[in-house]
Amino acid sequence: MPRMTVEEIYRGEKYGVMGAATADYLMNGRPSEYDERTWLEMLLVKHALIAAEKMKNEGDTVSGMTDDMSSSSYVRWNEHDNT
Repeated sequence: MPRMTVEEIYRGEKYGVMGAATADYLMNGRPSEYDERTWLEMLLVKHALIAAEKMKNEGDTVSGMTDDMSSSSYVRWNEHDNT
């Protein structure tokens, strides 16, 4: 069960989310109803989800992240937040 960094998932050869999203954009373009930035972000989400499914099937995990840890340094849960 290899542990990979987010950078390896996005830029690495095995999953290459950034490369896959870029190739998708270059091959298929974008619908006229979307601006370029929005469409690229949607492609990143699409290919990140595809990579997550592949990771699940191959038993790979993201290093440094656990289920009890927030995936964002900006999100904090404090027991007093909702009082």
